[in-house]
Amino acid sequence: MRSDISPAAPSTPLTQIQGDDGEIYLARSGRRIAGINASHVGNGLLRVASPVDKLILEDARVNDVYRVIENKAAEKDGDASIHGLRVSRVLATGIRRSFARIGYDSRDGIIEDVLATGTTVTAPHDLPVGIGFTGTAHDFRIERCIMRGFRWQRGEKKYWNGDGYSAERGNYRLLFRRCAAYDNSDGGFDLKSSTTVLDDCIAGGNARNYRLWTSMRATRLTSLEPVKAGGIGDTCHFSLMGEKSVSGKTAEPITIHIEHLEVRSSKGWPIFVVHDGPVRISIGTHDIQVPPQTPLVRLAGGAIPGGIVWQSGPPRGLTL
Repeated sequence: MRSDISPAAPSTPLTQIQGDDGEIYLARSGRRIAGINASHVGNGLLRVASPVDKLILEDARVNDVYRVIENKAAEKDGDASIHGLRVSRVLATGIRRSFARIGYDSRDGIIEDVLATGTTVTAPHDLPVGIGFTGTAHDFRIERCIMRGFRWQRGEKKYWNGDGYSAERGNYRLLFRRCAAYDNSDGGFDLKSSTTVLDDCIAGGNARNYRLWTSMRATRLTSLEPVKAGGIGDTCHFSLMGEKSVSGKTAEPITIHIEHLEVRSSKGWPIFVVHDGPVRISIGTHDIQVPPQTPLVRLAGGAIPGGIVWQSGPPRGLTL
């Protein structure tokens, strides 16, 4: 089992910046921000308020920050697309909302070697997420990143959101390579994007280590000990959200293919929980170590037509 994901630390001398809980840099095309150590930052160490090209953030440390990268147009119906974003070697701690929000028609970006640690938030509208994609952002590679501790503490009868990585419908061609998500109050990877690939990723200590809404392909996925932080959501290794049937017409199944699956848990949380509609699951090889009688599948309004396809044979000792 792999557990050696460790983003590289900043490698250049750092310039100290003491913020006043406001934004620090306004983005412009071709801007490179490197070698800084900033604290007490508000909504954006780097604020993108209009379309920009070739924007670079690298070799930085940030502490006590609302967002590191904020992507929001200055005008209500404006555009703030980022073309060619490059983020490398960033350590961010004490994040109150998110490491990065990336939306509009942002494209052709790389985010690599980032370690971001969130805080537990209680404000009613401050949904926390490590890296979140919205709009039609597409063609991004996220590599060797760790998103940890993005938690939203609410009443026990409410839903506790808080994700490591999230992507919405409309996002596409996203590649997560050797990324990890730990200790978030909802999903480690909560992905609605299309044409998405998870390549050798790890999730552990999240309520749902992987929450997948669309057809997706993965090479190696590791799921470690889900943890229920609180609220009404379920707890499992994989929460798979099938398409709901509309007007009596049965929805087409989404397809999840995992070349190699590793699961470790000391508690009997279900491995797959299937919601709302049909899901096809195909597993190549696997290494599953969980307590006896752990549920392999729990159906929560969903279905697995034909059952799970185990290309190397099914695991033993699990219950249906």
